[in-house]
Amino acid sequence: MRAKNKKVLDIIVVGSGIAGLNFIDKYLEKGKKINVISPKKNSLLKANCSNNIKILPTQMRGKHSEVDNYFAANDLETQFNCKAIGSLSFGGLSNYWGLQIDNYINNDQKNLKKKNFNSIRNFFLEFVKKYNLLGSISINNKKVFDNDFFIPKELSNLESEKNNKLECRKPILAFTSTKNFNGDLNNIKEKHQKLTAENIYKKINKKNNIIFHNYYLQKIKKKKNLIELTCKNNNKEKKFLVRKLIFATGTIVTTKILMDFLNIKNEVRIKHHPRLLSVFFSKKIFKYNLNFTPALLQIINKSKKDYFSADLRPGNKLITDSIIDAFPLMRPLKFLINLTRKRLIFSNILLDSGYSNLYLNKKNGKFRLYSKEKNLKSILRIKNKKIFKFLFNKGLILPIYRTFFPGNGADYHYFGTIPFKNNGKLAVNNNCQLISSKNIYIIDGSIFDFKTNKYPFGIIAANARRIGKHLSR
Repeated sequence: MRAKNKKVLDIIVVGSGIAGLNFIDKYLEKGKKINVISPKKNSLLKANCSNNIKILPTQMRGKHSEVDNYFAANDLETQFNCKAIGSLSFGGLSNYWGLQIDNYINNDQKNLKKKNFNSIRNFFLEFVKKYNLLGSISINNKKVFDNDFFIPKELSNLESEKNNKLECRKPILAFTSTKNFNGDLNNIKEKHQKLTAENIYKKINKKNNIIFHNYYLQKIKKKKNLIELTCKNNNKEKKFLVRKLIFATGTIVTTKILMDFLNIKNEVRIKHHPRLLSVFFSKKIFKYNLNFTPALLQIINKSKKDYFSADLRPGNKLITDSIIDAFPLMRPLKFLINLTRKRLIFSNILLDSGYSNLYLNKKNGKFRLYSKEKNLKSILRIKNKKIFKFLFNKGLILPIYRTFFPGNGADYHYFGTIPFKNNGKLAVNNNCQLISSKNIYIIDGSIFDFKTNKYPFGIIAANARRIGKHLSR
């Protein structure tokens, strides 16, 4: 029997990242109230947790406690060669990156109906327009959004490149434009204009209709036609009963909790985009004063069998400082590195999801993340050589470059564990309902397979808005 004094909530969103906040923003348009499970900043005890991230990504320098809390609170172990990462704080990883978004959407989802794909594309355009992001979007060769930014002449010459193998595109930059934006990225105020979860939250109307609960989700179970959530913060535990549960916790945590809920004992493959970091040496200086410059151009290998991409971003202080963090022996060269950074071009080479090498399973009552032996470094280096030759033949760079493989999972795009399907426990229908439990919805990256889209968070945000509208009716 249900406890007499136990209040039943209509809807709970778990997670306060880009997906969760876009769902909330759309859901609140009808004036309803909504409950959100999300830990506040610095509200959790600092945890001593063994994970394998010794050098954090550039934008997360000094955030070790958030990473430790993520692994400790979610009771996750990582194998020695697995470099997956997370952050347990308001907004999660979305507060640290997401500087660029694909300006195109390909429907790689086998069972996503065309009308739903078109709906996501429409909400994607709404999302970009709502925050007046930087860049342009064309659909069927017609420009439907234009708020363009300038890139250096040397790179702009690449933009028209459309040979049989490579295509160069500008991404959408995740900065909210001001009224006086004139296309010059040096006028961007990074902290205030970057589209972080915190800045999205500031723009949500009807904030008084959001009830935050300062906990993280530990587990869920079925209670007749309801879902019971067990949540914790430090040593305090609280339970919630809810009719509709919305997962926006990110793929790793969403998958882990649902594997536990559904008693799935087999390993689950977590899809991602294996990554190689490269630095090329430019023949000319790039004059940018941003602390962390976004990717200004994306180079896409168009082969359907091998849809990899590379981005190009000018050198900046945050990246060069991170290099010195990673390689302390270079510290005496810090002055020289910073002196030459405006001649550096950094790049991320990203493979498609077919090369994914992250897995999650439960062993001896403990969930663990691990990788398998795959020669991804060699594959990535082959792709990088293609990019190097392309840039060198264009007269843009000197005939030298350096690469760094950050490890399996150190690309931070995790997705594809709970796909659009017609059956199966870990699967959703076209309305993002879990097939095996219709009062559970998934709105994070878990439901997508991003084979061709390499900057996917705009698509995730668009879909979250679609489901927010659907459930607000």
